[in-house]
Amino acid sequence: MKYISTYFTSFAIVLFSIATFNWFIDPFGMFWSPQVERVNLVKPEAGKRSRITKAYQVNEIKPDILIVGNSRVEMGLNPNNNNFNGKVVYNQGMPGASVAMQVDYALDAMANNDTIEQLFVGVDFLDFLLSKKQVLNFKTKNDSHGQTKYDFRLISQDKSNLASIARLKEKLTMIFSLDAFSASINTIFQQKSKTSSINPLGFNNALSYVSIMNSEGIKPLFKQKLHEISTRLTSKQWVIKAQETAPYSPTFAHLGRLIKVAKEKQVDIVFFINPYHFSYLHTLADNSQWSNFQVWKKTLVNYLSIMQGDEFTLWDFSGESDFVNEGVPLANPKQQMQWFWEPAHYKKELGNSILFTLLREFPKHSFFGEKLTCNNIDPINAKEYSRLKEHSLEWKKLKKQLNL
Repeated sequence: MKYISTYFTSFAIVLFSIATFNWFIDPFGMFWSPQVERVNLVKPEAGKRSRITKAYQVNEIKPDILIVGNSRVEMGLNPNNNNFNGKVVYNQGMPGASVAMQVDYALDAMANNDTIEQLFVGVDFLDFLLSKKQVLNFKTKNDSHGQTKYDFRLISQDKSNLASIARLKEKLTMIFSLDAFSASINTIFQQKSKTSSINPLGFNNALSYVSIMNSEGIKPLFKQKLHEISTRLTSKQWVIKAQETAPYSPTFAHLGRLIKVAKEKQVDIVFFINPYHFSYLHTLADNSQWSNFQVWKKTLVNYLSIMQGDEFTLWDFSGESDFVNEGVPLANPKQQMQWFWEPAHYKKELGNSILFTLLREFPKHSFFGEKLTCNNIDPINAKEYSRLKEHSLEWKKLKKQLNL
């Protein structure tokens, strides 16, 4: 009996020690225990669990402003930007998250935090593309938003005892599992490396791009991303489902859910279209998606107008600008660009310019970005198409250099 008692006591001590170690290192950014430089300040593993941690961390931060979107806003919009004037901001951007998931998380954050007074919602064209099959399904059964695998994580979605137990189990996994222990060790050894890390306010510093450029240069980043976009656009026959009345498609309907709750809670909501490098825009055109891109913008304007009236706010940062037309330093491949990491993801320096526009008191005009309305969307679309053609030579040159 003494042997068994000693065994279980030793096992409990080891388990407790591992849990304490994992809690302190906090590799996934779940608990935000004290951060020590060169020990656990950098959290390279946090990005692998951001869909879990960002459901919980937002309720610890209790933000005044919530940033909603995908990886573009996660890497591009810094919650510590001075233009927020002391407001508490949380970046809930999540890589690869669908619009439905982004909205679900934002709705849960608003349900649990009465402090939220404003939303900044980044929207992306590719997130709204539907296949012909999806359009047909929407026509025939008007797809509703069913139960998801992450519902238990969202307190407002599921308040049952089973969900509470599942949430507790998920949090405990972050400190008691061997996966967490391995991640803690990896976190310690990567403190001095150039690797991406997420801070307590949800911002991803995207430093992994620096490591890639230092070892391989910028060319592979551009070539891979542009190839990825082309492959995605040609793998299915994508269309935009536009109707005269709402909802325009299941994806637009998710924005409608967010708008409805924001109205009820008197939360101001600002939508914006993320900026893309000109090579990204030309890739859309090369894959016969430019007209769809313009239809999407007009549909977005019409939908927001129906849902919010003349008071809707939609900024477009994807149009012609010196930022978007930044040259790619292929002659000096390890040199970073000023505004972009690669065609689809902008740096916080460009994000600062976006926030300067979004946070201005009277933002009718801006040195960066166009405020879209029902009256100006057609002329702006026509102007952008003309400007796209003006840069066709630069695009052809870049394509040749990238061997695309």
